[in-house]
Amino acid sequence: MESLIRGSLKLNILIIISVILAVINVSCNNKEIYYHFHELKDAEWAQNDTLQFDIDSTSFGLNKPYSLTIELSNNTSYPYQNIWFFIQENIEHDSIFLNKEKEFLLADEFGKWQGSGFGSLYQTSLELNKIIFKEKRNYQIKLVHGMRDQKLKGIEKVGIRISAIE
Repeated sequence: MESLIRGSLKLNILIIISVILAVINVSCNNKEIYYHFHELKDAEWAQNDTLQFDIDSTSFGLNKPYSLTIELSNNTSYPYQNIWFFIQENIEHDSIFLNKEKEFLLADEFGKWQGSGFGSLYQTSLELNKIIFKEKRNYQIKLVHGMRDQKLKGIEKVGIRISAIE
């Protein structure tokens, strides 16, 4: 009986070690080099709330292409099919912020939410653009929603993700 218990214990230890090694392998193969999000209190984003993302490029390779996405989590109380963003960024020039307006669809014409999720929460990756860091410095991206609502309901989290392109 004791040898059966030891054999079972050894098998469990091997399974745990295999799972740990698999997790390490997956995380090492991840191309993501920056991800930060802002969680919005009570799932409301006020029109005058600017979400600022400070990006330290010391861990990035220079002159390599990266994908820049906005990561958005919304719940089913979000009242619209789309969302507008007003974006300011200083990727090209250190002291000059470029202004962009960008619209993304969050649901199709039948009301089916895009992205992944279940129940009442959905996560969507919104492709913003490709970027190349030309120098080591601090970069900033600022987001404001461009909807008419003073308090935009149903937005849980907003983030920025930068991933290497190979």
